[in-house]
Amino acid sequence: MSRGKTRAVTKKNRSGMVLIMVVVSILMVVLLSRCVVLKQRNAAYADEIASLEEQYTEEEGRSKQIESYKAYTKTDSYVEKTAREKFGLVYPDETIFREEK
Repeated sequence: MSRGKTRAVTKKNRSGMVLIMVVVSILMVVLLSRCVVLKQRNAAYADEIASLEEQYTEEEGRSKQIESYKAYTKTDSYVEKTAREKFGLVYPDETIFREEK
């Protein structure tokens, strides 16, 4: 009779081990699939970071140009140029030549 009990216990152990192996296998598959998804997201985020860094660099350059233009607008040469172009003003001792149409 003890042999019969041993076989019954062995069958229970085997079925328990098979069940545990199935559960562990399912968990491994789920974890591996999540790992792949996370790697894809990470790559997408890295691309986005590179794009944003490039935009940031461009905006810094644009900001420097604006600051440079702001400083230029405070100079006398800018005032002279604007007066000549927009208002047609000239110095009193200048001679103006115009093209015939």
